[in-house]
Amino acid sequence: MQQPQLGQKIQAWRKAKGMTQEELVEKCNINVRTIQRIEAGEVMPRSYTVKAILEVLGIDMEDSFSKVPSSVNSLFTPQLKKIFLTSAILGSIYFLISFLEFYWDSNLFFGTTTEIPFYYIPLKIAVGVTLSIFFLGWFKLGETLESGWIRWGSIFLITVNISLITLDIILLGQTLIDYKLFGFVKVLFLGISLIPLSIGLIHQQRQMGVLYLTAGIVGLLTAFCFVSFIFATVGLLFLTLFDLMLIYLLFSNSSQKEPRRIEGVLT
Repeated sequence: MQQPQLGQKIQAWRKAKGMTQEELVEKCNINVRTIQRIEAGEVMPRSYTVKAILEVLGIDMEDSFSKVPSSVNSLFTPQLKKIFLTSAILGSIYFLISFLEFYWDSNLFFGTTTEIPFYYIPLKIAVGVTLSIFFLGWFKLGETLESGWIRWGSIFLITVNISLITLDIILLGQTLIDYKLFGFVKVLFLGISLIPLSIGLIHQQRQMGVLYLTAGIVGLLTAFCFVSFIFATVGLLFLTLFDLMLIYLLFSNSSQKEPRRIEGVLT
């Protein structure tokens, strides 16, 4: 069923029962904002959320969807697809320039150079901006899928990375800084920052497919390697794969044309 159509039906059924949104959410054990966004057609509710709402409204789930036409809209709105495409493009740029960033950061870590190029700070800023826009796309995806893990995991990842980039710029040229120790701290926090989003991806396996499960597992492996320090080099390989998978998934969502069946509910 088209998301706006589903939201309109739920709203009509609720009003027919003489219920307010507050009364409905109290019986469904969901929050008011969720039902507001469902009725407005802004999000795709999970099947168990729809089932809980329909049970409270006294609507049979099978009957309510039995007359749904086979030609339905795709999972995401055109506006969301544009956001995903923009985020994927900026994510690709981030992926490329992060190699140059890693080159200079590793030189500082191993002490192989004391001279930093003039473009180091602009490079750091560019990495921060492109990374933020990239994962804001994942934040929007988390909103659409009603996944708190993806939504807040994306914000957490952005916050950690921007904080570390800011410290990189502030501490640049400080002679009293132990860059090797600082490097270990960065690796630790980078690993931790990947965990919530990775868990969110794994939770979306049933709803969005095996690629989300795979990406989530790769993300957790990356986090483990970074946090352990011993396997940090292997973690870099996993991180490369993880970033590529996230970029691909956003590109895929931005060009999605065919509707998907989500646990028995057409959307």
